[in-house]
Amino acid sequence: RDMVRGWVSGVAVASLQVTLESHGDATTLRWEWDGSREEASHGFRVRYSPVEMAAAGIWSWRTVSQPMVRLAGMRPAVSYTAGIQPLFGSAANEWRTTQFRTHAISGGEIDAVGQDPVGVPAGEGGVDSGNDAPVTEFSRLEIRVGRILECEKHPDADTLYVEKVDVGEPETRTIVSGLVKYVPLDEMIGRTVVVLCNLKPRAMRGVTSFGMLLCASNEDHTEVDPLTAPEDTPIGTLITAPGHRSAPVEAGNRASKAFDRVAAQFRTDGDGIAYVEDAAFSTPNGPCYSPRKLQGSVS
Repeated sequence: RDMVRGWVSGVAVASLQVTLESHGDATTLRWEWDGSREEASHGFRVRYSPVEMAAAGIWSWRTVSQPMVRLAGMRPAVSYTAGIQPLFGSAANEWRTTQFRTHAISGGEIDAVGQDPVGVPAGEGGVDSGNDAPVTEFSRLEIRVGRILECEKHPDADTLYVEKVDVGEPETRTIVSGLVKYVPLDEMIGRTVVVLCNLKPRAMRGVTSFGMLLCASNEDHTEVDPLTAPEDTPIGTLITAPGHRSAPVEAGNRASKAFDRVAAQFRTDGDGIAYVEDAAFSTPNGPCYSPRKLQGSVS
């Protein structure tokens, strides 16, 4: 699957996700407007590289020609049908479709028709961090609002939980967290959390973790509290910070190194609000925070 970013009149909207179901060598993208008439393709031609996963017949697709697909003419809060067409191979004339939905616009000028934002914009859900803002190590991180749907103790580690977390993707993510000593199991399930999504996957006592829950802790690290987002913030919202242009990189070593370099700048204040230096972790509904208002570090 690939993250597809769209614009409405040149303004960034929430990230869109398309699952490629065909095995063509390259693709184009189109969609149907309101299900009533078909629009011409507004997608770039993008080459994909299929990678077979461990389970036979399961394929992961990744763009290799450019980092994202740009769409124009989309409207907020409207459901579209995306079509993926292979340009080569026996299935070249076959369209596969999937559903996605845009979210509310944030930032930019709605009359700036046809003017794409520079870089990867903050309008994916967080506040506008500014097209002129520098790309920082924080910029490289993909931090999203998630919800824990399932949680159980790790079968081979007394201090670890294994969670199934919804971050707005078709499939939940498995995340392993060392929170057993700090948060009761019944308080984990259903909790809204802040998830660092693009760390390199890591095996923890035999279970691979695909991300990390960001948590506040007090100064002596005797208390730990998972960060959360304001009420009604959509699951999957990208968290941004003023003064840091949003430009997340693919999951892997680059993102993990960016986190290692910037993590010392993460903190919470006396109200539990999370910051990178003096810039709050932001969503359209307000900043992310520690529900217990822990003041200290974030990791």
